[in-house]
Amino acid sequence: MIDVREIRSNPDGLREAIRLRKVDARLADLDRWLELDQTKRQLQLDIDSLNGEKKQLARLGKADPEKAREQGQRLREKGKQLEQEMNALTSQWQQILDWFPNWPHPEMPPGESEAENVEIKAWVPGSGYLDGSLLGAGEKSAAAMPRQPCHATSGNFTPLHHAEMGTMLGGVDTLQGAKVSGSRFAYLIGDVARLQYGLTQLLADELLSRGYDMVVPPLLVRERSLYGTSHFPEGRDQVYEIQSHNVEEDASLFLVGSSEPTNFSYFMDRTLHQEVLPVRIFAATSCFRSEAGSWGKDVKGIKRVHQFDKIEMNSVCAPEQSEAIYEEFSEINEWLLQTLQLPYRVVEKCTGDAGYLASHRQLDLDVWLSGS
Repeated sequence: MIDVREIRSNPDGLREAIRLRKVDARLADLDRWLELDQTKRQLQLDIDSLNGEKKQLARLGKADPEKAREQGQRLREKGKQLEQEMNALTSQWQQILDWFPNWPHPEMPPGESEAENVEIKAWVPGSGYLDGSLLGAGEKSAAAMPRQPCHATSGNFTPLHHAEMGTMLGGVDTLQGAKVSGSRFAYLIGDVARLQYGLTQLLADELLSRGYDMVVPPLLVRERSLYGTSHFPEGRDQVYEIQSHNVEEDASLFLVGSSEPTNFSYFMDRTLHQEVLPVRIFAATSCFRSEAGSWGKDVKGIKRVHQFDKIEMNSVCAPEQSEAIYEEFSEINEWLLQTLQLPYRVVEKCTGDAGYLASHRQLDLDVWLSGS
């Protein structure tokens, strides 16, 4: 969450951030929030003043009990009224605040779409990092990417879409997945299933060797965890909610789209001493997303499905440690792709494509798939 003191001192900066991040200004209504904030602060002064009168009333009670009772009744009624006003005002104030985006990092390029993302480096097996002249906005590096895998034995190689490969090899079955669960579900069979487990183990072993603690978190969370990690309200249409009458105490529970909310919520309502920071953890879990708004995109194969497995790395750190942790995460991702001999690029996401309101800066590592 943004420090409200920064909003008050730099509203024009936030207004520009809202524009750059393409947030609906009707939801992130900064002008209305500033009005509510001013009223809220004045109301708090009134409440503080009323509390001061209550303290004085205790002394009056000794000298004039009857008058003290009359004034006490008046103050209680006034206090109840102010409390109701404050609760209603705070609800509106918070609802708008939840839609304010994080301040963009100075390295986050301005832009409207993925076409304006900036390639900062690219790597090819056998060649290493590409020369900077081959990089640029959009997909400039695509021209320098290989058309066949590094282990191909012949130049006569025709790349296939991964869905075709899965069908040909018999390791990915989306047809049976659709019969059982509907569209965008799949079975991974045999060697493909073993491959997924092997990749998970490979990265898990590396993270453990680097001092990360492994976590097996819950896959169902309460709403508070999703708000606290900034996945709500923006991403609510991507999350599956469990019908509350099937849950203890009729509580609302949500399937996680990543283990990030549960990983960070492990530290909820706790105080960490600075000397234990940074804390580094990871989890390998199944994840669930509705993919609302993505109909028609990547409908073939298993790139955009409702259920998938993922390793999530997270860190709780001091502000001055955050840049180093950010670079560490990127380096680990690169280590994995280079170990697997997969060509890839590193992209600095632009303001209009970064998504996720809490993003301060966002790098994507995109593997090159010649057959898509």
